[in-house]
Amino acid sequence: ERSLSKENIAMVKYARCNAILSLALDASGEGCRYMSKDDTEDGVVEDMTKHMGAVHQVDAGELVANIRACTKTTRK
Repeated sequence: ERSLSKENIAMVKYARCNAILSLALDASGEGCRYMSKDDTEDGVVEDMTKHMGAVHQVDAGELVANIRACTKTTRK
């Protein structure tokens, strides 16, 4: 039997914009489908904060806890 440990599996953290800002629209007026991905949770927070400011004109400084709560981990 083969056992897999987390050390052997490449993992990535991610968060979806529409999980944080459920009614946010992209430039074409559709629901925003932006997904921030990084190796670290801090990287996801930084990228999502930049996205929210640039695309949705939202100061995400107050949403850091929400971004962290919506951040998930999956295999690369």
